[in-house]
Amino acid sequence: MENEKSYRTIYMTLIGDAIIFVFSIAVALVSHSKAVLSESVYQLSDIVSGGMLLFAVWSSLRPADEVHPFGYGLERFFWSFISGVFAFSVSGVAVMAYGFYGILVPYPISDYVYSTSILVVTIAVSSASLAYLIHRIRNYYESASSIIERYHQGVKTVFLQDVMSIVSSLVAIAGLTAAFYSGNERYDALAAIVNGILLLITGIVLAAEGRELLIGKGITRSEMSRIAQDIMKIPNVRIVRDIKTIYLGPESLMMVVRINFADGLNTDEIERTIDNVQNELKGKIGELKHVIVEPES
Repeated sequence: MENEKSYRTIYMTLIGDAIIFVFSIAVALVSHSKAVLSESVYQLSDIVSGGMLLFAVWSSLRPADEVHPFGYGLERFFWSFISGVFAFSVSGVAVMAYGFYGILVPYPISDYVYSTSILVVTIAVSSASLAYLIHRIRNYYESASSIIERYHQGVKTVFLQDVMSIVSSLVAIAGLTAAFYSGNERYDALAAIVNGILLLITGIVLAAEGRELLIGKGITRSEMSRIAQDIMKIPNVRIVRDIKTIYLGPESLMMVVRINFADGLNTDEIERTIDNVQNELKGKIGELKHVIVEPES
C-alpha cells in the first residue's frame, strides 16, 4: 500500500511537471524571458528526477536474496539522494549560469503577458500537486511535518519540488514585474540567479540528509530512551544495556537490543521473554521490521 501511494504521488507530480514544461519552454522561446526559461529548465529536471524516484520504488520492491538478506529498501535512499541532487543542485547551477549570461548579455523581453501567465499557471498546477501530496500524507502518515522530520526521502523530494516550483515562480514574477516597470531586462535575469541560488541551497541540504541515511542513520537518542523504558516494563527484563538502530528503507527499521534478564531464568523462560520483547516493539513501532535481541549475563 505504501509503495502504491508512492507511485501515485510521483505520477501526479510528473504529469504536472510535464504540462508546465511544455508551456513554459514554448513561452520562453517566444518571449525570451530568462526567468521563464529557468523555470522550464527546473521543470525538466523535475521530470528526470521523478523518473529516478519511480525506478527507486520499483527497485526497492525486489525480494531479499543471499547477497541482500535485508532486501533492497536502501535503493529508495540512494535514488532519492541522486534525484534530489539532480533536481535541485544541477538545475540550480544551470539556472544561475543562464541568469548571469542574461546580466552580461541582456535581451529584450517580447511578451510580458504570456511570460507572467505561464508562471501563474505553474503556481496553480504546482499548488494542486502539493495539495494532492499533502492529502496523501495526512491519510497515510501522522502529519505533513512528520515527512520533514523523518526519513521518507522520496516523498520529501517531491514535496520540496512542488514548494520550490511555487517559490521560484513567485520570484520570476517579481523579476518580470520589475523589468516591465523599469525597462531593465536585467531584473528578469536577476530573478533567474535568485532561483538558482535557492535551488542550490535546497539541493545541498537534501543531499546532506540523504548522505546520513546512506551511511547508516538510526532513530534519535530520545526515541531510544523511550523504547528502553518500554522494554524495562516487560516481565523478566532487568536492564537494557544498549540499543542500536539503522534504517534499511523509508519504512524499514532494524534494531539490535542487548538485555540483561532476571537471574534464575531457564532457557524456555528466556526465549519467551525475547519473544515478548520482539512482539512488544513491533506492536508499538510500525516501521520496525527486524528485531535482534542479544541476552547478556
